[in-house]
Amino acid sequence: MKYLEKHLLSARMQAGLSQDKLVALIDSAVTKTAIARYEKGVMMPKFEIIELLAEKLGLDVDYFFRPLTVSISGVKFRTNNNLGVRREESLKQIITAHIERYLELEQLLNISTTFENPLKGMIIRNREDVEKAANILHEKWNLGHNHLPAVMKLLENYGIKVIEIDSDEDFEGYSAHANGSIPIIVVRKSATTERKRLTALHELAHILLEFDPELTDSQIEILCFNFGGAVLIPDQTYFRDFGTYRTSFSKLELGIMKDTYGMSAVAFAKRTSELGVMSKNRLIPLFEMVRKDPMEMHIGNNTMIDNATRFDKMLSRAISERNISLTKAAELAGINIDELIKNYTDND
Repeated sequence: MKYLEKHLLSARMQAGLSQDKLVALIDSAVTKTAIARYEKGVMMPKFEIIELLAEKLGLDVDYFFRPLTVSISGVKFRTNNNLGVRREESLKQIITAHIERYLELEQLLNISTTFENPLKGMIIRNREDVEKAANILHEKWNLGHNHLPAVMKLLENYGIKVIEIDSDEDFEGYSAHANGSIPIIVVRKSATTERKRLTALHELAHILLEFDPELTDSQIEILCFNFGGAVLIPDQTYFRDFGTYRTSFSKLELGIMKDTYGMSAVAFAKRTSELGVMSKNRLIPLFEMVRKDPMEMHIGNNTMIDNATRFDKMLSRAISERNISLTKAAELAGINIDELIKNYTDND
């Protein structure tokens, strides 16, 4: 009973179900009042009800009795999202479950990571501070002054847990800390590569940067976006490759930029404006072009791939080395055995 109430609430929220809908899912085997009492920890369900809940929610019965190993803090959703409170809570529970499985896999493999903030103590007040922070990050992380081929791998290599989740377009990104000190970045799996990269770096800003308390939430969001663009194309790199003054960009040049730097044309236009290279009025035709093709499928070759792979590599290693059973591997991956065999083993 010590853990059941929180696990039941988490499972219901992950499934996006109200208490009424959960009652309907289990064919009214218990009432809404009973569900509420279970979740408050004031009543213990009979074991057959626990089995029924597990079956209908696609979980093992053991799930409800596991110790709680992860607490999430410092949650940063975008202030302008349209998720709503219930959807945000559902996403928090989904992400918490992902992180629990991620950390358990690390523990099973006796792997640990540490994270150090290379920008600790730097106070951000304006865009100039953001440019400086991006340049310091490039220096501290030895990124050089060329393109970043793999943003997700970079973040994972520096101790940040990066998770890609299935979600609708109302969700872009999320950052938080697990157990007080483990940084987490979550991005939408179905987003374009360019959007995922910029989103991940936007969320990195929330993790690394300390903002002047006088700034509003909307000002902070703009500065986080600025930081993402400045990390993808630092100011001096921009001036070297694209010049300090421009009146226009051809579609071909935008495509080469996109394929090289993994930045969308619309984000590049905003970066161009930030750096004072081109006036907003002159950028209007570019924004109009992108508006007709919001996925930018006709700009560049669209061949860049940038995914979070660390969890998958660890899971494949655990399976290959027989550190865990296929059943346990499927549980950690959050998929069924058939999917696991198809995606993580050599069995045809």
